Amino acid sequence: MQNLDPKQTACFLAAVQCGTIRAAAEQLGLEPSTVSRNVTALETHLATTLVERGRLGVRATEAGDLLINFLSQQEGALALLQSEFDALAGMKRGNVSIAVGEGFVGDLFDNALAAFSSAYPHITFSLSIGSTETVLHQVTSEQAHIGLAYNVPKAQNVRVETASAQPLVALVKRGGSYDMDQPFTLDDLAAMPCAVPPKSFGIGAMITAAEAKQGLRLRALIETGSISALKAFVRNDMGCTILPRFVVESEVSAGLMTARSIPAKIFPDGRSSLIRKEGRQLPQAAQLLMKYLKAMSAFT
Repeated sequence: MQNLDPKQTACFLAAVQCGTIRAAAEQLGLEPSTVSRNVTALETHLATTLVERGRLGVRATEAGDLLINFLSQQEGALALLQSEFDALAGMKRGNVSIAVGEGFVGDLFDNALAAFSSAYPHITFSLSIGSTETVLHQVTSEQAHIGLAYNVPKAQNVRVETASAQPLVALVKRGGSYDMDQPFTLDDLAAMPCAVPPKSFGIGAMITAAEAKQGLRLRALIETGSISALKAFVRNDMGCTILPRFVVESEVSAGLMTARSIPAKIFPDGRSSLIRKEGRQLPQAAQLLMKYLKAMSAFT
């Protein structure tokens, strides 16, 4: 097979991603007929049908999906080659993509990125924030080089670089209506109003599992994936929330919140994990950054 024409592959990818030839043409700044001819020429060159054209638009065939995967791998290989060039140039260029649970953000900046950026000021970062499910998807689909997540389920294509037990604690406003000078029992947690993450988050999944095992439901007034919202709920003395202590260490140290332990029989120890895709060769900058990430509070 001869080399693929980049103009033809660009038209093919745009048509599939946009869903119609016309939308692809607008994105590429070409005439629709030009996009259509390029896609047809690519099909002729490969002697296979790459797209199905219908009333609802354009979608890839099974052969088209194979080509998309090939082009994605080709792009990844080129990015890896560029990163190696950057390494030879003394790490004066490069980009590292990180998928991170929101609870890790403060720790990430305070105990990893600030020091790394001081040592390597020309390395840039692409940061995506989401649930544990989102972080896993970003890493396994190779949209992110590295992931930071809580309570990561086991997966064959995920490699855990480091992990640390980070038990959940109940958080209330210091001196507020729900503060008590003792660990929280299961009855205490069930009786007071709370704000919790959804089950797509590692913490939310642990809470859901504990509810099913113990045969109860927490009084969840608010369900949100926003750590800021969970903290605001506690600061305003509306009840409690449940988080790993490292997420709220600054608020606890400042005397804004009280962290009460929860019996391990209610919530088995969760773990903070630094992950990457198994078998993926990471750029030099990403490999170096992982040394800084392992110094985060989440892993100490």
